[in-house]
Amino acid sequence: MDGRAVPVLLKRNRQARRIILRVDPKTDGVALTVPWYASEAEALGFLESQHAWLQRRLEKLPERIPFEHGRTIPILGEDHVIEHRPEARRGVWLEDGIVCVSGDIEHLPRRLLDWLKKEAKARLADLAQEKAAELGVRVGRVTVRDTTSRWGSCAHDGSLNFSWRMILAPRFVFEFIVAHEVAHIVERNHGPNFHKLVQQLTPHEEQAEAWLNAYGQRLHRIG
Repeated sequence: MDGRAVPVLLKRNRQARRIILRVDPKTDGVALTVPWYASEAEALGFLESQHAWLQRRLEKLPERIPFEHGRTIPILGEDHVIEHRPEARRGVWLEDGIVCVSGDIEHLPRRLLDWLKKEAKARLADLAQEKAAELGVRVGRVTVRDTTSRWGSCAHDGSLNFSWRMILAPRFVFEFIVAHEVAHIVERNHGPNFHKLVQQLTPHEEQAEAWLNAYGQRLHRIG
């Protein structure tokens, strides 16, 4: 696109009723969801017809922030400068607005990512248990992944899955996502009773949804 290669992931979905095009902020690419009966030629024709829209969306993607020494990343919404501490033997730790990473410089991105995932899982699980206790329900297994289309999900057995990138979001957003998924243990839909439960668990529903709509894409550009 304009001299730049853009990766395209074509996914067939039996539930899809039309071709759906989405920009993937993690890869600077495009995800094309296609009904099972549609031909590849139809899919690519649709992609070509959306060239101008795609160009605009790709140009609007926030700056990518790699895990590198000297870069600044948010942790629970607060900026931390990544600092390489090669001589230390502490792994990864926080220190006065700095996220310190020990070991060889080439291992810094992986070490920091592993720490963020571990920190996210522990904090999400603790808060989920706390919110579930308020509703008198039990949480199943809590997992973290690098999801793109959802910040969290709730299985029928009460198991919860979250994007590890929630550890980057402000605390009120973090709390809202946990409250949202815990409420789904009781109410599987998004009806009035569901929203009453969410509001019982957090006062930040509208504020958090507005923040995610405005800035959520930035979280996928980190790392």
